[in-house]
Amino acid sequence: MKKTTLSMIRFTAIAVLALVMFSCGEDPVPAPTVQLFSSVDGYVVAFTATATNTDSYAWEFGDGTVSTDQNPVHTYDQSGTYTAKVTVTGKGGSAVASEDVTIAASKLEMLTGGPGMANGKAWVFSPSASDGDGIFKANAELEFEDPIPDGILGLIGIVSEYEDEFIFKHDLGYTHDVKNDSSVTDIIFAMLNQIEFRPTVEDVIVLAPFTPIATTFMFTEDTDLTLTVVDQEDDEATSEVTWSNVDVLEIAGDVEFLGIRDFTRKYMILDISVDKMQIGMFIATSEGSNMAVPKHMIIMTLKPKV
Repeated sequence: MKKTTLSMIRFTAIAVLALVMFSCGEDPVPAPTVQLFSSVDGYVVAFTATATNTDSYAWEFGDGTVSTDQNPVHTYDQSGTYTAKVTVTGKGGSAVASEDVTIAASKLEMLTGGPGMANGKAWVFSPSASDGDGIFKANAELEFEDPIPDGILGLIGIVSEYEDEFIFKHDLGYTHDVKNDSSVTDIIFAMLNQIEFRPTVEDVIVLAPFTPIATTFMFTEDTDLTLTVVDQEDDEATSEVTWSNVDVLEIAGDVEFLGIRDFTRKYMILDISVDKMQIGMFIATSEGSNMAVPKHMIIMTLKPKV
């Protein structure tokens, strides 16, 4: 009996020793590691997670959206700086990496305010003229003719038009808000359309009654704009002129307009930022059979409504 008990004790001791020796010799489970890389193209960001000892990935893009892909491609809706974070998990635990991603506003977002401005972005005429504002000939060279001074609308007696709002929405909707039930137009447009108008100090620009309607717009960057224009020397002659690599904004239909109401509803966006837009508006100023065809371009500056 004593022999049997002693044998069992020896066997148990050997087994425990073997287990201890086996456990001490086993390598620990390595912890995960991760590095985050990103490549920005406009609003689209390609993310890459370089990880080890990892079974799963959990991404947070900083705008409320998530992903479980290893290397996701994410599209942001709005410009700004976002903190993207990836958490990787493996048998040895978890690891986290993060990186700030900056999305620059596109010209369309500068115009509309992006999806973050549900009611659209309202622009008004700027009382302060910018370099390049003026009256130009609507020819290929856009030859300069006359400057536009600060406060031009007030100088010709229609200072209230600085309050009119031209509203662009992210979904390409457009309308505007006239504050005195009238719009700025040119006298030829008013006369040819038999619209009652109120003259101003400057006989080319007048005020005419106008009721805004909701419509849409198109905005195309770096394109060619071709228009039929009146010859600068002969009002009875016209020709086609093409301006290359310009940004073009077009208001749909034949009622709504941007800035100055005229026959042409295609406009050049000569400069745009978050807080300024310089536009070229074509106007008809000739006499004779081509009175509805543009001959000049007026360049003016708009700013966001504060």
